[in-house]
Amino acid sequence: MGAVVAACLLAGCVQMPTSGPVEEAEGTGVAEDVPGISFDPRPPQAGQATSEIVDGFFEAMTATPVSARVARQFLSREAAEEWVPEQQIITYSELGDVTAGTSVRVAMTDVNLYDARGAWQRTRAGATLSIGLVKEDGEWRIDEVPDALVVPESWFDDWYERASLYYFDPTTEVMVPEPVFVPRGEQLASSLVRGLLTTTSADLDDVARSYFPPGTTHGLSVPIVSGVAEVSLSGDPDAVDELTTERMLAQLVWTLRQEPRIGAVQLSIGGRTIVGPSGSPQVSLQFGSAYDPNGVPASTDLYALDRGRVVTGRMGELAPTLGPLGQEDPPVDLRSIGVNLAGSRVAGTTATGSELVVAPTEAPTGEFATVVAGAVDLAAPHWDYRDRIWVLDRNGGRARVIQVADGVAGEVTVPGLTGRRLSELIVSRDGSRLVAVVRRGSTDRVVAVRIRHDAAGAVVGFTRPQSLSLPTEDTARIRDVAWRSPTTVSVLRDIITDDLAQVRTVSVDGAPGEISTGGATSLRGRLRTLVSTPVDLVEIYAVAGRSVFSLTRPEREVPDLAPGLTSLTYVG
Repeated sequence: MGAVVAACLLAGCVQMPTSGPVEEAEGTGVAEDVPGISFDPRPPQAGQATSEIVDGFFEAMTATPVSARVARQFLSREAAEEWVPEQQIITYSELGDVTAGTSVRVAMTDVNLYDARGAWQRTRAGATLSIGLVKEDGEWRIDEVPDALVVPESWFDDWYERASLYYFDPTTEVMVPEPVFVPRGEQLASSLVRGLLTTTSADLDDVARSYFPPGTTHGLSVPIVSGVAEVSLSGDPDAVDELTTERMLAQLVWTLRQEPRIGAVQLSIGGRTIVGPSGSPQVSLQFGSAYDPNGVPASTDLYALDRGRVVTGRMGELAPTLGPLGQEDPPVDLRSIGVNLAGSRVAGTTATGSELVVAPTEAPTGEFATVVAGAVDLAAPHWDYRDRIWVLDRNGGRARVIQVADGVAGEVTVPGLTGRRLSELIVSRDGSRLVAVVRRGSTDRVVAVRIRHDAAGAVVGFTRPQSLSLPTEDTARIRDVAWRSPTTVSVLRDIITDDLAQVRTVSVDGAPGEISTGGATSLRGRLRTLVSTPVDLVEIYAVAGRSVFSLTRPEREVPDLAPGLTSLTYVG
């Protein structure tokens, strides 16, 4: 009924499944998790004009907890049966006046579209929504409306929170988180599971895959009983083998551990309770930890160059590594390093920026190799979980992206990045995303691309770049970008002058809005480097020459770096 309207609304046909985060009055929420108080909107009143019906419909969609029950009463009987607000969410900054008549047009500004999972899709400066009305039993009712929940951006910010849905990479070796927005409070667990089971036309099987059989659904809610999330799925339990069941459980555990009330997960399929690998139906939140996208175990060690030697340890307690590059007289002069997730190998860019070398960190007699030669201006190298190195050759403003796998280097063509003027390039630890700083004139922007893989883990391509959402304040340059979590990056940039710097954290999918991380966001000094890791509860630093500032604990005075100490970094 509203497919044509929705297609015209945001200049692109978006066909999505009929499941998503909107609930039909599922509970009252948890006071400490949900802002404000519950809002039960007024249903349609006798004798209301068309404009009043439309106004009431928009108001009813802001029911809290999130519910479409009253909003559906403003629709004709046929439209009420066919309307599927779970297909997408449309937010707006301001709503124009509702025109009179049976074909109403409503202007909206600053429009954002989210899919059935709550994943951000795109932004438009403005759009016009068309709504058709008919008379039914002597009263005006809406008969044509897009399949979407259409709500103010401010309301959405209050009642939806950022979360991640967890899938496997194409090799099934590591979890890949996908950022979404889900309702707060008691609806959180149900919405997370519903999002996990929802597939969309935007899904990329060569980026992330799910082990839930197509068409799998869950009940109206996910009850949490004594800390146990009870997930009941449709389907034939005999048709799902043990390996698939374990992977489904891993996806559920990783996704539901974001709900603080949950301490374990219990799964049933087709009414049959699934027994976990431990023999108990209740699976702990540690299940599936071997798929951690941050590495297993997730290292928190720091690494640096100390007068050319590779050192490691805690801040202020760095000691030489045992490998060839940690010796008193290292075989090559380095200017930057990157260390693999296990901390067992280091890649270093030579002082000239023309070569990349690799050596072990734990054995003095280990193999030392030059894997890239003849480059123009190599940036600092970065590693993903498959022990691949990704390194940018700035190449005089015509960037080359180089991947080193199994000791063999090869240039990969990344649409929108290769050949452009890039200053920085980083890779996510799960190997699913590249983030780069693109320079054009006096303006810098941060973009992200998805890395496509086959089932064996070989790179088969890339998606188009997506610009990340940063405030449009005047800035001289973006100085650095670093992972703050598996789905967010922190961006260091100048504000007006070189003596004032700002750190903003944004979602890697391009969704609007800055992400609060606590700690400092503005600092004085010629800051040039972020020392950050996606691992939770690890200290994040900003460096200006030898001066070091803690972003996570700004009240703490961090000692200056020792003379000759450079290229401070975490693994990855």
